[in-house]
Amino acid sequence: MRQGGTVRGRAVIFAVVCAGAVLGGRGMTLAQSAVPSPLEAPVRSASTVLLKEGRLSVHVENRSQDWILEEISRRAKVAVMRVSGSGEVRMSVHFEDLPLDEGLRRILRDQDAFFFYGGAGTAAASLRAVWVYAKGKGNGVEPVPPEAWASTKELERDLANPDPEVRTRAIEALIERRQDGARDMVIDALKDRNESVRTEALFQALNNDVALPADVLSDLALGDPSPGVRFLALDALAESTAARALAEKAAGDPDRNVRRRAQEILRDLDAASRPRSPAQLRPGDPSPRPEAQKQE
Repeated sequence: MRQGGTVRGRAVIFAVVCAGAVLGGRGMTLAQSAVPSPLEAPVRSASTVLLKEGRLSVHVENRSQDWILEEISRRAKVAVMRVSGSGEVRMSVHFEDLPLDEGLRRILRDQDAFFFYGGAGTAAASLRAVWVYAKGKGNGVEPVPPEAWASTKELERDLANPDPEVRTRAIEALIERRQDGARDMVIDALKDRNESVRTEALFQALNNDVALPADVLSDLALGDPSPGVRFLALDALAESTAARALAEKAAGDPDRNVRRRAQEILRDLDAASRPRSPAQLRPGDPSPRPEAQKQE
């Protein structure tokens, strides 16, 4: 989920699901929470969380609510922040083809939750974030501004998680939220021991216009153990002043795809430096000078 610096100029709607009263006269509607179901012994079974065209289908048996919310957050690009004290819950959930917010309300029926809706410019407001509180603890609480979301700090902590999948999801989310502000975190992630983390961090950074230093990209293009990282870094520098020198070195890369890209870059550079023939000139281009005139 991407976020802007402020919510000024946006259409913002707060829908609050809490314990059955109006919050301190602030005009936020509440819905009654249900009684939590007792914990059961873990059961190993297939779990399905699907999101298609804004509609959610969930089929899980005795899974952590955190796991369910994380899967929905990742697919829907909606931040879900569990506030300290909201507790760990295991649950079984089965429903098909519900609107995203309705499905989340069903999952969170035993907790209080704030739903944040926002839209940029004239775009329709859509669900952007959800805060989850223990039952009864949402009364009188207002969500903090996006730039102060606790989940950002949690994501930063996840960059050090021993699970590479968690680190990958964390750097993806931080890039989407902070854009170029995530540059230092991306540079650190590009040193990760796991190839998938480095590859995804570089891919997301390049697709989100994170301005990575040329020397960092050069080092990756020539020295990263992953051919995927070397390819992405070389491609990112294809129009830089260092492109020819890098491509000449990368032309001897052990990976075929990296070698091919290096050769393409060299061919493009050669073609760009070669004088065009009269047939290649477009209307308005200056005519090439005759050789005899060039020597005068």
